[in-house]
Amino acid sequence: MVLSVLMLTLSFLFVTISSAQDQTGDSIFAYKKELSMTDKQETNLRNILTKLQDYISTKTKKLNELRVELRTLITDKANLRTIKAKLRAIATMQADATYEDIVSVRAIEKELTAEQMAKWRAIQEDFMKRQQEAQAAAAKAKEIAEQPKVEAKAAVAAPVVVE
Repeated sequence: MVLSVLMLTLSFLFVTISSAQDQTGDSIFAYKKELSMTDKQETNLRNILTKLQDYISTKTKKLNELRVELRTLITDKANLRTIKAKLRAIATMQADATYEDIVSVRAIEKELTAEQMAKWRAIQEDFMKRQQEAQAAAAKAKEIAEQPKVEAKAAVAAPVVVE
């Protein structure tokens, strides 16, 4: 249960980070012209995102180490206070990372105009809609493929009697 909550929190964190990157891997920079982004804005956004990605990368490695330590403590039936302390260390690190993400998102929002942000959000929404449609189509195709196959029997035409 605890690990599920931790994973959910991390998932939220990485989804939030994608506010400047859509799920195709195309970043906001691929839409520079469409968003009428200046070179200065691009440079500033790159700096914000690079700093955040470096921070998240470092924290992710540390969180993975802490999770391994937590699993070991649980498996070894360690003292509950020790387990609780490890859980608090994990929660604190996740809260710090989430806070840094929020700081970065706000910095991005300050860097872009309201019109640019609206266009970027529309691009992301359009992408998410297309992705959901593709996932639904893939699920339907999988469902059809998994259905038992019925062999087609050759139709035999009955003789036609003309009077």
